[in-house]
Amino acid sequence: MKRVILLICSLSILLGLLPATIADAATVNPKAILEKKFPRERVTVSKSIDLNGDNKKEHLLITDSGNFYLINSKGTIVLIDTNYYNDEDPTFHILNISAKEKHVAITLDYFPSNTELFVYKYQDGTLKKKLSVIGDVGIKLSKTGEIKQLWKNYYPEGGWEIAVANYKWDHKKGKYVGSGEVPR
Repeated sequence: MKRVILLICSLSILLGLLPATIADAATVNPKAILEKKFPRERVTVSKSIDLNGDNKKEHLLITDSGNFYLINSKGTIVLIDTNYYNDEDPTFHILNISAKEKHVAITLDYFPSNTELFVYKYQDGTLKKKLSVIGDVGIKLSKTGEIKQLWKNYYPEGGWEIAVANYKWDHKKGKYVGSGEVPR
């Protein structure tokens, strides 16, 4: 009888611990993962999203030192780029290029009106930069991946007018193609 009671108590304790263990494994804290590997880094901006349709999230992180990291779905930390400083925190945007493809866009806003844009494509467990532009009047993004760059086209005699360049992803070329008034 003692053995049966002991067995029942042991099983209830083990079953009580099992859901917590499963929940802990399912919950990933990308900030803690990065800060454990790089103790001097402090995450200021983060976003988690499935970029390649494998039902596993990739994690995007920007630190107070201006470093941009990716933690891919396998848990590998990849330094993507540096010097992501601006007046405000950088902003992540997800561009839905197709049903299976998403690109990561980051905007950096500078006073009084400049916006810098970087667009990355997820490839081979990392992010590859596909576009980098500055809109000295602004940048507009659509969820489908169309990008509008508003910039100042200066006259030789002084003054300027707003020029508009449009960028769209070209699957065949594997890059963003510009149309309209693209700066030289």
